[in-house]
Amino acid sequence: MVAIERTATRITGFANPELDFQLMRMLGAASYGGGAPGEIFAARAGLDETPREWPRRFADLAAGIERMADVALGRGHRVSAREHYGRASMYYRSAEYFCDPFVGEALQYGLASQRCFAAAMPLFADNVIAIDIPFGDVLLPGYFCAPAGGAVDGRTLVAITGFDGTNEEMFFSAARAGLERGFNVLLAQGPGQVSAMRRYPDLVFRPDYEAPLAAVIDAALARPDINGDRLGLYGVSFGGYFATRAAIHDPRLKALVLNSPIVDLKAYLLGFMPPGAEEMEDLPLAYVDEIPDEMMPVTMKLSFKSACRRYGVDGTHAWLKRLADFRAEEGLERIACPTLAVVGEGEGEEALRQLDVFAAKAGGRVTRHVFTRAEGADMHCQVGNLPLGLAVVYDWLEEVL
Repeated sequence: MVAIERTATRITGFANPELDFQLMRMLGAASYGGGAPGEIFAARAGLDETPREWPRRFADLAAGIERMADVALGRGHRVSAREHYGRASMYYRSAEYFCDPFVGEALQYGLASQRCFAAAMPLFADNVIAIDIPFGDVLLPGYFCAPAGGAVDGRTLVAITGFDGTNEEMFFSAARAGLERGFNVLLAQGPGQVSAMRRYPDLVFRPDYEAPLAAVIDAALARPDINGDRLGLYGVSFGGYFATRAAIHDPRLKALVLNSPIVDLKAYLLGFMPPGAEEMEDLPLAYVDEIPDEMMPVTMKLSFKSACRRYGVDGTHAWLKRLADFRAEEGLERIACPTLAVVGEGEGEEALRQLDVFAAKAGGRVTRHVFTRAEGADMHCQVGNLPLGLAVVYDWLEEVL
């Protein structure tokens, strides 16, 4: 034993690639106040290579930080309270991620994430408000974020995340960087997305995402502080598909950012699976919990259950059949606005192939950008280097808008 050492904390990831990615996802949000590495690694200590204890561990961390925020606010320490609430919101989101999507605990943690972010909103120097976006018979949840001094020339970015992100997470992984650069940022979620399904459990993904995004763009253009001539759309992860569909159908967009372009969702998701996955025997949702973990790891079970939940299907064959409808290749030539299409080189051949397809067929000018491993930005959505990823996005938008 030594008398003095630098720290007892050890920076240790996971051999399981999904757990490791989710760990890095939290660390990425920390770049903009959505976490603190010391807290994250303290909670990570003792976790094994399965996600079974992950929700409880990060929910406990979140609850402790939320209590700190309440105390700080009660004593008038508004900045400290805001920062604590922001981190707690993201830790609750991470706990929600590895919950069974059909069990009430997932909703409990999701609403706690939302609650903490709501407590932080009035404490920001910039203006951050919750908004409801009318779409048919429902109200889609969103946030409108505006710089304290107003946006430069009313320039605005509508940002939508993908399969398992939330509006609160997008504040830290997209909006805060935009506010610093003088952008309005409107965050929204549509059918099938986490924040929307907290309100409407039966509102599942739909292939014609140009419909809900048209409602979001309507809401944006109805605001007097948004300049319709300086309006961009940013799609992240599965949001790359949503945003592509919107751009094909909506000429009101003046700029498009896809991170990354997805024109064939079924081909994209099959890229995560072993060859021949389409020919495998059907796995009904009702049987998945009976499969031993040695045959189907817990992370895979949770991913499958989340897919069934969000697409409104009850088995693998129904899911694959549903995915065939999620295509955006036809009509790419109708996209007239300039596009920034980005991908990480570590995301695999299919992601790079779909970038090539989009760049070859889009009607407007396409700027390609491939993030590299040497930059520490090759991960999905650049979670390993968000400051670099967002610098590329916003620098391009500043020049285009």
